[in-house]
Amino acid sequence: MLPDPSYPAPSIAFALGRPVGTAVVRNRIRRQMRELMRVHEAEFAPGLYLFGVSARGGDVPGFLDLRRAFHTLAARSR
Repeated sequence: MLPDPSYPAPSIAFALGRPVGTAVVRNRIRRQMRELMRVHEAEFAPGLYLFGVSARGGDVPGFLDLRRAFHTLAARSR
């Protein structure tokens, strides 16, 4: 996280390497994370954010579990 009030909104990037899973798995996680960010964008201060997904991230069984992990990370970023 790099807070920067000159940005009009948070700028988000996701880092998912091959150990996370196949391209299908990585793209699914990326789409889900983009949707979570779209819904919760107002909770983040303007600036730059990079969310990395570890190899265990591909094992997250469902969207609700990913949402819980996302909320935990969002709370840490404040």
